[in-house]
Amino acid sequence: MKIVIDLSKMKNSFVKIFQSFLGHSTRGYFRVPNTPQDLPDPKDDTPWAGYASYLGDQFNKITRKDGHGSPVFYAVIGLILGIITLIEFGIFYVESLGVLLVPLLLILSLLKFVMVVGFFMHLRFDNKLFTYLFASGFILAVAISIALIVLLAIKP
Repeated sequence: MKIVIDLSKMKNSFVKIFQSFLGHSTRGYFRVPNTPQDLPDPKDDTPWAGYASYLGDQFNKITRKDGHGSPVFYAVIGLILGIITLIEFGIFYVESLGVLLVPLLLILSLLKFVMVVGFFMHLRFDNKLFTYLFASGFILAVAISIALIVLLAIKP
């Protein structure tokens, strides 16, 4: 009894398995894209495949209630601010952090600052012009502070 192996059928079955794994056709180098993911720079070509934009849409939906967030949303923001404060409090007593202590506390304080200004002072819900004005003033204040620190450090 002679066993005949048809290599073309075997190749086609492997190609079909590979295509089902990829989700698109692999025949031909110059093929027309079938799906948005086949395009050279797809919109949702991320590890989360568009989940970040979905979360952004949900965030906008939750925070936009007649121009302001709901009371539950403000309670969640207050809870997050409280958790960040507890983290700052705990970090202060970790002696092994050494020189990383101040930068970590500054970063956490900056995060709290942005949340308070953005939500409790309603900057997120106002005109974008106010956000740009506030951000430019903040950047100017940070630049002046850094310049003063450098000037005082090199003072003879």
